[in-house]
Amino acid sequence: MEKVWVLNFEDYSKVRDVLKEFLLENFSEEFKPGMKVLVKPNLISPRPPEEAVTTHPSILRATLEFLLDLGTKPFVGDSPAFSSFQTVAKVTGVEEVCRRLGVEFGPLDDPVVVNGELFRGIKVSKRVLESDAVVNLPKLKTHSQMVLTLGVKNTFGCVVGLEKSAWHMRAKDYDDFANFLIDVHRLVSPKLTILDGIEGMDGNGPTNGRKRFFGVLVVSRNAFALDEVVCKMVGLNPDYVYTVKHARRRNLVPTYEVIADRFPTFDIELPNTVSPLAKLSRIFAPVFVRVPKIDKGKCVKCGLCEARCPASAIDLHLQRIDYNKCIRCYVCHEVCPHGAILLVRKLFR
Repeated sequence: MEKVWVLNFEDYSKVRDVLKEFLLENFSEEFKPGMKVLVKPNLISPRPPEEAVTTHPSILRATLEFLLDLGTKPFVGDSPAFSSFQTVAKVTGVEEVCRRLGVEFGPLDDPVVVNGELFRGIKVSKRVLESDAVVNLPKLKTHSQMVLTLGVKNTFGCVVGLEKSAWHMRAKDYDDFANFLIDVHRLVSPKLTILDGIEGMDGNGPTNGRKRFFGVLVVSRNAFALDEVVCKMVGLNPDYVYTVKHARRRNLVPTYEVIADRFPTFDIELPNTVSPLAKLSRIFAPVFVRVPKIDKGKCVKCGLCEARCPASAIDLHLQRIDYNKCIRCYVCHEVCPHGAILLVRKLFR
């Protein structure tokens, strides 16, 4: 039976010591001296730790110290949604941690084409495939497309560069995209997932939502089990979160035991793209469907949304979105560093 641990914290001040000791006690047998271990945090964008967008550096440091104590050779990598890896690493605190510990870090590039169970031709970073083990460090946040972004979704960063945008187009149905994410996760196959939920985000996450204090780390060998536990923690039916729903349908969620001194529960604000009423009838769905809209007062025409739009639906010169092309992947909203992409009801755009 798999185990899912829930560790409670008041802030990040004690994480390093407590988490390192916990990992040494429970996971030392998983990692042998000389193993090449890829550590994959959530480094979606160049945002400082206090904004709760990326994995907190104290969690990364505790994880790396644990791996170094066991004699492994860790490497920290990700493929940020925008900006260079070097910039993201510097702003998020990753560079400082890695340099202090003498750990290599860099972008997940150098693609190798692999096939998943349902999807073929997936370009995953060679570093992932050459690693002896992967440690997955996601962040607890809402997601305007997938509802929540947790352990399974975090491994999407192992798909190289602009291939991520391309897959939003290839698997533009939300259910298809969730199944694609599951395929990627199974290819990456982390040995350990540590979810940073001390501070996270609700509302229109994963980058422009509302910062929230949750006070938890959730740890498991199995991210499918971990993600289902987090759904219960935030009061969501697991079938309402696309990746969890399809993991259950594919019989990938194992039997598990939750280990917690205190199992916390939270009320969260869901993305405004999610409306239970929209599921009641296709007739009323257009009333509730949300589409991106450019806030011309905030837009600085930096070009990130236009460059990352997989459907080529954005003309930034005219500050216009072609809704006949838009697939509602919300990548534009996700990557905008200025909060200039609003999510509005389709009928009122």
